[in-house]
Amino acid sequence: MRRSERDEFDLMLKSVRSRSSACGMLPASDVLEPALLVMLIDINSRLTKLEEGGNRDG
Repeated sequence: MRRSERDEFDLMLKSVRSRSSACGMLPASDVLEPALLVMLIDINSRLTKLEEGGNRDG
């Protein structure tokens, strides 16, 4: 993995760890599914912040 990709991957893992209690409460047969959902939520949150910042500048 490239260094920049590794940094982004580490950031996603950090978001999963910070929300691990919420992941544990989800009834899922697959252990990976809650972690992937948390990653998607984190990415969406970051994207929304960027979009909102762009709207203020534009």
